[in-house]
Amino acid sequence: MTTQRAVIKKIAQSFSGGRWLRGYIQGKLTADPVFDTALTAVQGTSGMIVDLGCGLGLLGLFLYFHGHDAKYRGCDLGGWKIIAGINASNRLGHQLDLQQGNLLNFPLDNAEIICAFDILHYLPKREQEFFIRRLASAARNGSTVLIRNGVRGCGWRSIMTLLEEWWTRMTGWIQGGTINFPELKHLISTFEKERCQVETKPLWGKTPFSSYWLRVSSQH
Repeated sequence: MTTQRAVIKKIAQSFSGGRWLRGYIQGKLTADPVFDTALTAVQGTSGMIVDLGCGLGLLGLFLYFHGHDAKYRGCDLGGWKIIAGINASNRLGHQLDLQQGNLLNFPLDNAEIICAFDILHYLPKREQEFFIRRLASAARNGSTVLIRNGVRGCGWRSIMTLLEEWWTRMTGWIQGGTINFPELKHLISTFEKERCQVETKPLWGKTPFSSYWLRVSSQH
């Protein structure tokens, strides 16, 4: 039986970006609780999973190698990440549907699950509000929306999250852009005003970040 450690190592070694990139991927898949949480959240589903801000497509590979064979489609603005993810998935024999695109207008039709992990804070206020309402509309139309994001108001955790975002810009992992962390209560109230049901919980695991998990669905 393939162990979790073996799966993570296999995924990391499929990327050709050098030792640093493979080390980052292995550390990310090992330490970040969002992958196991997402895996649990999609159990029992068989429809399309749309991953907005998919980066390297790690979620798609993680789900596949844990036996979840639903259709997966990811989009990200980072063209090199899309190419790296496609090349890695080809080496693994499981070609991911990864596309370079803007999450503000990427098609969400027929998505059973919509994932939006760690992307809200990259949007200026007006675009962030538009995107939140876009996700709410998808939830009302039957999709389950899964969000994980750092939030303001968590004391030292919010400070550490902001420092981490500055580091990603210094290293070139993220090319500039807005840093606009939302408030958790604002996210909840906005979704509820849009007639959605929201479940929340902290999802920082052993990390120092202010990450929260939101599961958004239609009110019944």
